[in-house]
Amino acid sequence: MIDPDLRADLAARLEVARRALLGALEGLTERDFATDLGGGETVVRLLASLAGAEHRAVIEAGGAGSYGAPAEKPLPPQVVHDLAGARYRILRCLDAEDADEAHARTLVAEVERLEAVAVERIRNRPPAPPPPPQIPVIR
Repeated sequence: MIDPDLRADLAARLEVARRALLGALEGLTERDFATDLGGGETVVRLLASLAGAEHRAVIEAGGAGSYGAPAEKPLPPQVVHDLAGARYRILRCLDAEDADEAHARTLVAEVERLEAVAVERIRNRPPAPPPPPQIPVIR
C-alpha cells in the first residue's frame, strides 16, 4: 500500500489532468467529435485510443485485467464511459494492498502525459466542416 499522502497527491494530479480533458471537450458537438484530426483520426477515435492506452498503462503498472482493441466505430457516450472505467481502474491500482510507489508514480505520469497530448490535439483541431445546406421540401 502506498503512503496516503502520496496517494492523495497522485489522485489530485489525475483530477487536474481529467479536468483539463473535460474542459477541452466542453461544448463539442456531434460534428466536432467527428472532426478529422489528421490521418483519418477523429476526436472520438482519439478518445477511444486514450481510454485503451490508459487501460494498458494500468496493466503495465501491475494492475489486474486485460483490454482489447477499441471499437471500430466508437460513439462518444461509450468512449466517455470507457475513460471513466479506465480512471476507476487507475484509482483501484493506487489503492491496492500491494501497490508499488514507483509503479504508481509512473502510471500517473503516463496518464498525465497521455491526457495532455489529447487535450492539445482536441484544442488544436481544425474547424468542423459546415453542416449541409438545408434543402427545402416541396409539398
